[in-house]
Amino acid sequence: MAVVSQISQDDVAHLARLARLTLSDDELKSFAGQLDAILAHVGAIQAVDVTGVEATDNPLKSVNVTRPDVVAPCLTQDEALAAAPKAVDGRFGVPRILGESQ
Repeated sequence: MAVVSQISQDDVAHLARLARLTLSDDELKSFAGQLDAILAHVGAIQAVDVTGVEATDNPLKSVNVTRPDVVAPCLTQDEALAAAPKAVDGRFGVPRILGESQ
């Protein structure tokens, strides 16, 4: 039985454009194969019959270890913005990316 690719090089190229990545043809081919392998593994896992298997949460009952939230000295807004290449209305100025053509 032949394996049918689920991810084409065109699909990878589209994803790369959305992520603003420039990939060579070799990279597109390689990533398409890798993504196909990942989807094949996911499909194999989804095919497992779990009828009668009770869902579980974390069996280790780990506790989230965090440090206490302590107020500490930090930069003022003016001090932080002083080193910024561009500041606009008291905020960091960054290039606009939304609304650009894909």
